[in-house]
Amino acid sequence: MNCCRTHDDVKAGGMCRTCREEFCDACLVYAYGLSKAPYCVRCALLAVGTTPTAEWTAEYSISA
Repeated sequence: MNCCRTHDDVKAGGMCRTCREEFCDACLVYAYGLSKAPYCVRCALLAVGTTPTAEWTAEYSISA
């Protein structure tokens, strides 16, 4: 079973279009709808020009 990079006890639901890591459905952002490959939360934030802080990634259990 392929597991989420952030939640290692949860099955991966897809792969981030940018970093190519596998994530669960809760960690994926479908910015262009379900017909296009998703971003992980971190890559989605980077794509819009926002850099998540270490504190934010720790609080929300997001892999950096």
